[in-house]
Amino acid sequence: MCDNIRGNPFAGLFSTDNDAVSFSSQHAIGNEANDADYVEQSLDAIEDKSENATKPTNFDDKVDQLVAHVFGLTLRRDNNSCEQSSLVYIDADSIEHAVFERLMLPDPKPKTQDVDSHVVETQVITYLYECYCRLKHYQINGDLEKIIRNACQIVLQNVNTALQEPDLFQYQEVHSQFVALFTNATCKSELLLFVNGIVEELIAANRESDVEDIITKSFSPVLDIIHKEAAQSNLFTFRQQWFALLNAFSTIDPLAKLIIHHSTPKNNQGCAYSDTLLGALFSISCLPKTPKDPYDLFDKPLQQSNTVMEGTVWTTMDSLSEALYKVFHSLLRCSTNVRHLTLQWLGNCLHANANRGKLWNSHMEMGLLGVLCVSDGFMLNVGNVLLRLCQPFCAKLNDAKVPKIDPTYCSVEANNETESLQRGIHMKGLSSETCLIPTPEGENRPMSDSFGFITECFFLTHRALDLGYRVILDKFLKANQDLARIQRAYNDARTGGSSEVLELISQRMEAEMIKYLSLKASLLVPEMLCHLSKFHAMTAFWLIQVNLYVITEEGNKPSFVPTHYTPVTFPLSETVPITLRCIPEFVVENTIGFLCFLRRLSPNTFEEQGANFLNPILTEIIVLMESQHRLYNPHLRARLAESLEALLPTVDENVAPGTPNLGTFHREQLFLTHPHRQQIIVNLLHVFVSIEMTGQSVQFEQKFNYRRPMYIVMDYLWKLSEHRNNFITLAQDAENNMEAVQPPLFLRFINLLMNDAVFLLDEALSNMTQLRQMLHARESGEWNKLPPNEREQQAAYLQHIGMIARFDNILGRKTIQTIKMLTTEIKSIFCHPTMVDRIASMLNYLLLQLVGPNKKNLKVNDQKEYAFNPANLVLNICEIYINLSKSDSFTLAVSQDGRSYSPELFKLADNVLVRIGGVGILGDLDQFAKSVEEAANQKREEDEILTGVPDEFLDPIMSTVMADPVILPSSKITIDRQTIARHLLSDQTDPFNRSPLTMDMIKSNVELQQKIQEWISQKKLEKTSKANI
Repeated sequence: MCDNIRGNPFAGLFSTDNDAVSFSSQHAIGNEANDADYVEQSLDAIEDKSENATKPTNFDDKVDQLVAHVFGLTLRRDNNSCEQSSLVYIDADSIEHAVFERLMLPDPKPKTQDVDSHVVETQVITYLYECYCRLKHYQINGDLEKIIRNACQIVLQNVNTALQEPDLFQYQEVHSQFVALFTNATCKSELLLFVNGIVEELIAANRESDVEDIITKSFSPVLDIIHKEAAQSNLFTFRQQWFALLNAFSTIDPLAKLIIHHSTPKNNQGCAYSDTLLGALFSISCLPKTPKDPYDLFDKPLQQSNTVMEGTVWTTMDSLSEALYKVFHSLLRCSTNVRHLTLQWLGNCLHANANRGKLWNSHMEMGLLGVLCVSDGFMLNVGNVLLRLCQPFCAKLNDAKVPKIDPTYCSVEANNETESLQRGIHMKGLSSETCLIPTPEGENRPMSDSFGFITECFFLTHRALDLGYRVILDKFLKANQDLARIQRAYNDARTGGSSEVLELISQRMEAEMIKYLSLKASLLVPEMLCHLSKFHAMTAFWLIQVNLYVITEEGNKPSFVPTHYTPVTFPLSETVPITLRCIPEFVVENTIGFLCFLRRLSPNTFEEQGANFLNPILTEIIVLMESQHRLYNPHLRARLAESLEALLPTVDENVAPGTPNLGTFHREQLFLTHPHRQQIIVNLLHVFVSIEMTGQSVQFEQKFNYRRPMYIVMDYLWKLSEHRNNFITLAQDAENNMEAVQPPLFLRFINLLMNDAVFLLDEALSNMTQLRQMLHARESGEWNKLPPNEREQQAAYLQHIGMIARFDNILGRKTIQTIKMLTTEIKSIFCHPTMVDRIASMLNYLLLQLVGPNKKNLKVNDQKEYAFNPANLVLNICEIYINLSKSDSFTLAVSQDGRSYSPELFKLADNVLVRIGGVGILGDLDQFAKSVEEAANQKREEDEILTGVPDEFLDPIMSTVMADPVILPSSKITIDRQTIARHLLSDQTDPFNRSPLTMDMIKSNVELQQKIQEWISQKKLEKTSKANI
């Protein structure tokens, strides 16, 4: 028997001779009995073309048939058989040797020509994979099971040999053949089994210490091929086969580790990640891969519609994102160690590219940003992948379940890789980020012992959005401004420029338009917008729960994740959780930027996402606007007001025409039905007042920029009776608490409104006068006498002054309109002794500038270009007069403004109103003018009585007789109560020595008040006595 076994070529299918002997003994009887069992060929089997073919009658025949079908080989010389002639004959003493010999044949040929292509396949990997598939498809009965298993092992051994020693197979690209399998394979499950089998066979055949090196040697060239192809491809040429291969690798632990190790950059610079395998895939997008590359996807954008190209970009971007997501999803699920390596790669990549988020890099196209960091498209794709990974815990927000996100994650840094793995900390550098509230000196931030995947995924995503989506958004806004500027230059050139200049500007405009469209397309991928909406809604919901889950103790705990849902109730608890010390500001900034972008370019998203998106977002805005104790940065709180404007159900004039409009239903309902809508006005005013004194270095004009959207929000909400009543209630509360320790909110608000109106319109009118002079100099030819460089300087300065004038005119007009709106319903607080002199003098001054003798200095051509509309200003100011005209104190205050008031003032205003169509209010204004004149005459008579006023009776600031003298505690100076009350609205210090001061600290000077009253009474008595004589 042993001799027979040694002479049998199929003995090579067994691992030892004893196995072969045992197997042969078990089947001897069955073979002699002419077992009729028939092994049917698989779906891939060759159709037997021989009419005389007979069923195998013994075990050796079955094995012959299997070897013929699977390997296309015969080890027997039988020239008379048709079957044998269609196979490749190999003279070998075992199948193992025969297969290897077959692989070494440069051109395997059977005797006949008409054969299965597998028989003559020359590519090693393709041949072996087909053999493997045929073995897997082969219908097995009991006697062939072990044979097939050993045949599979032979196949896998030979694949490993080919991958490890590709030079054995001359003129063959072994690793390219392996990659090609993922293009041509019809059955992905078999391909995955094949790859897994290769790795298992490799591990079994080698010492454990050598496995990693051999894996690298075998499969790194495969990844090199994909890396090279990906680096040379673009959005329309990338191949799905790469991702099929990477998906297969990412489910097999050693190969998954290889993907990460292969993608580890050679140095710590951020841009080095672009030069890796995963980096090459992430770099594919509709944006340039490097700063030197052009924006080139939109051809001739000024001459044709770009809708088709935009749709194509969105489709391919979404396909790419989905493919990348599947790879990372598989990597994260593969094993604990692979998950650790994957998160570590993502964390290191974001940390290495942290400079992308720096303020000084926000508008850099070339230079350091391009040299040191990955591309915009790279970071956008990273964000997209992470967004998709977040979707399972974004999808269903309900009151019963709070996402398991630990707010203290960003306060911790891992000291080494072991700690990183054990505690779940893979992000770096976040502990130095500015957080929602500062940590007081001498105190610490809370820290959890460890963090789960959901926490890491959440903060990784926000960081990626901060470094990707937000930066691209900034570039888009700048590109939009550049395009508008070039458009203006183009229009100017068409009216008076040369054809050469026009051509140059046209080329520049086309290049800028391509850039604009590319950036826009990258930001508006529909699937990404949907994911972003759900992610930001979840962030808002979670952030509010963190605010309500009060944690006050410092130190470490197993977890700081909110354990239960807490409903929002106002007023909020005065105790603020110290976990807010750990949440970076960019978590809020990302949401603000997204909302403002949607309003401008995709307002339909608000309606598509509906209340599930809008409600938590508005709750977040309301809560964080309330005070600096929950969001310390006043600039960020002011930007929350901008995001509140983005939620208004108004149509943005900048939205591209032709865009389908889904209406504004959900946004309208938001301000009518939101459970906390009653808090919007009060919290908005808190923000308005708080940005006056930011405590930080900021351009003075910046506060006006912040207030612009607030005026728009107020204007919309005033039209809704419920919100208008909230304004009125706040005004009444303020009037009832005029001398509170802290000046009432509404009082501070209207005080700042008047400050802004005077400053902005004063600046605007001054700039309009300067513009008139400069334009006259240019048009009269004076500039032509200047040297070219001075002429250019003058032109630039003219443009600068024009921009400032436009800004001041717009904001000044908005401020006056807001005062007019408020005074239609709220009157008495404006006429309170603390405020009445201020508003009267403000209105008089502005009206005099607009209708008085200096108005001719304000006339310029193209007033619309500078947003200057003096007629509208005059009308609004006159309507404010009329709104407050029923108040005697206001009428008197107008008459006593010695700087700007004269009886002719309203006559001049009448003349302007007649010309601009304001005839409807002439009657009311004339009546008010008469009342003012009467009040002036009456006051003049009273003043004539009070001649020779003792200095101690006069207010030291206003030089008027004090009605209610009070003593300041620090300087001991006596001043009129209303004068100091007005001063404290803007500055809570003693005006004479700058020491801290509030209204509760002052003391009435009763003795002096009595003296003043006695003196006035005496003067009136003397006047009466003289009259009677």
